[in-house]
Amino acid sequence: MEQTLTMHDQLVELGTLVDNENTAVQRVGANLIDGYFMSFNASDVEMETTALVLYYMTDIQVRDFALGILDKYDAKRTELALCHLVNKAPTDSIYISGPVSILAQLYYEQGNTADAFLTLTNAQPDYSLALLLDRVFRASAPKEMFAAMRKELHPKVVKNIFGEEE
Repeated sequence: MEQTLTMHDQLVELGTLVDNENTAVQRVGANLIDGYFMSFNASDVEMETTALVLYYMTDIQVRDFALGILDKYDAKRTELALCHLVNKAPTDSIYISGPVSILAQLYYEQGNTADAFLTLTNAQPDYSLALLLDRVFRASAPKEMFAAMRKELHPKVVKNIFGEEE
C-alpha cells in the first residue's frame, strides 16, 4: 500500500532554508521558481512541485528573486500562482510568509491596498519582509516606489545567486 504524504508532511521532510548561504541550492530554487511562474497552470501543478517551491521560498535570496520577477510574466498568472502557494502552505508557518508577502506586494502595486493588508496578515508576525511591507503600506508609499526598489534589487540578487546579472 502506497502512502500519500500531505503538504505538511512533505514540508516537514524537506525542512527549511532559513539562514542558507549555499548558492548552488539558491540557483536550483531560483530556476524552479522562475519555471513555476512561467508555466503555472493550477490544474497541472503537482503537490511535490508546490512543496518544493514553498521550501525554496524559505531562502531569503530565492524569495527576493521571486519578488524581482513579478513583472516578468503575465500579472494574472503570477497572482494565481501565488494564490495557489498561499492556499497550499500550512498557516502559521515559515512556508506561507514568503508567498503572502510577495502576493501582498503584487496587490499593493496593482492598487488593491485592502487585499494587500489582508494578505499580509497571514505572514508570521516577525517575518522581516512582511514587517517592511506593512510599514510601506501604512505610510501610503507610492506603489511605484517599491516596484522601483524591486527592479534595483533584482540584479544584485541575481548576481548573488548566479554570479551574473540578468
